[in-house]
Amino acid sequence: MADIIGNTLGFDAPPSAEERMARYAEMSLRPLLDQDRNAPMLIINGADDVHVPQHDTLVFEGRRDTVVEPLPDTGHCAVTKLPEVASTVLDWLPRALASAEVAR
Repeated sequence: MADIIGNTLGFDAPPSAEERMARYAEMSLRPLLDQDRNAPMLIINGADDVHVPQHDTLVFEGRRDTVVEPLPDTGHCAVTKLPEVASTVLDWLPRALASAEVAR
């Protein structure tokens, strides 16, 4: 996965961890996260994802109109718990749409 990300970041050879981190810093979304203008969000991921650090899921905790669901005992995109993911989405979606309609 590191080589795929390195290629996506524009490197033509495997970058060192320091090179990747320097490139990531240039693409920080922190200014967007610091704003309080987000749409309702449902964040679901496997708590044991080897590709997306848990911090990248938990960074959304505490935001307005945001539900964060790290699912234990599952990995990337929580695919091994698809029924639980689908149930969570189908529970959340009508509530999010209703609150968006009220806000109009």
